[in-house]
Amino acid sequence: MQLMKSSYTELTARGHVTDLLKPDETLEMLETYGFAVTQSPSATVSTAHAHREMAAIRSDFGLGEPYVPLLYRDRDEPIVTEVTRKGGSDHPVFHTGEAQGWHTDGLLEDIGTIKTTLLYCVSPAHRGGSTFLLNAGRVFDELRAEDPEAADVLLQDTILGRRSTIPGVDREALGPVFLELASGHYATRYGEGRVERWYPRDAAEQHALDRALRFFRARRDDPDVRIDLLLRAGQCLIFRNDVLAHGRENFTDDPRHPRLLLRSLHTNAPKKTS
Repeated sequence: MQLMKSSYTELTARGHVTDLLKPDETLEMLETYGFAVTQSPSATVSTAHAHREMAAIRSDFGLGEPYVPLLYRDRDEPIVTEVTRKGGSDHPVFHTGEAQGWHTDGLLEDIGTIKTTLLYCVSPAHRGGSTFLLNAGRVFDELRAEDPEAADVLLQDTILGRRSTIPGVDREALGPVFLELASGHYATRYGEGRVERWYPRDAAEQHALDRALRFFRARRDDPDVRIDLLLRAGQCLIFRNDVLAHGRENFTDDPRHPRLLLRSLHTNAPKKTS
């Protein structure tokens, strides 16, 4: 990947949507920017159609079968999740129109376990619902250069706990926020929202953690490291969940055509298969 050097501002002229039938082009986008958005050649999209195209993407990029996160294994959840408004659901975000803050998928998994997320749009919201992505590793690399003490706190293996907010599910996973990879990139669990709990060991670490989080808050909206994507029907967002953080703005539905996205998670990174 070239993420440590690439800038999302380059995509203003280049664009970010690739042809579903041109996997080489899509893979090049993934290698450079950590994400790609494929466009279906079909003018009409159904849920069944979306499942077929997601299967084709999994095959094209060697993603394998979808991974069921630890949080959902006792809940009889489907391996491809419907992200849409549903009355009576106990999920705090999936089945509501609320915004979702910065996070990575796989609440209880070890850092870097879920490498790829697919998010296929069957029907967009009437208003809102953009997904935003953050090149978290590049921001962390800048923090390491500017404030090594603050960066080191985010590497500690007990600094961040991520706790379930699903009613009746009392589980938490401890781990680092970043992990240096042999490739020179960083795996990440970065997030700031409802599920995060921070565990500095003393006052000095609390001060260093505060500086680190302030740095991220000041940097994470800059257009070279953040991109906002509003998916249209027939578009599939493929992104590296292990190196990018993401979130979602709130949305409003048209009751006749509610927002529906399909999500699958994968432990393989995209690669060329032919």
